[in-house]
Amino acid sequence: MASGAPRGTRSTDAADARSAIDGVAARPARARNVRTILRLEAQAQRLLARYERTLDVATRAKAQAYTLLDEAHSLECSLTAPQLEALWRGRADAAGAESAGGAASAAEPATTTPA
Repeated sequence: MASGAPRGTRSTDAADARSAIDGVAARPARARNVRTILRLEAQAQRLLARYERTLDVATRAKAQAYTLLDEAHSLECSLTAPQLEALWRGRADAAGAESAGGAASAAEPATTTPA
């Protein structure tokens, strides 16, 4: 072989000449798989950021819900027997238990917290 470049490889002389003309170092084009990987990683990062924001909102809402349930339990503990019966009937009405065949009755109250 008369040329100094090994067979199957491109000489960089042409690329060097083009970059010298442009005044900018030539950046090789990215392969399709590399572009796909970079695009997928960027999309994954965006989804993770959105997930973190949503998780933060959900965590605050959950804490508020448990605060309200604790307050309801505290009030429930201070009720008299007739008030508890009224609460149980109200819960049954709210759940639609009476119209669904009486799944819960006033004799078996559903409490906000386990006993």
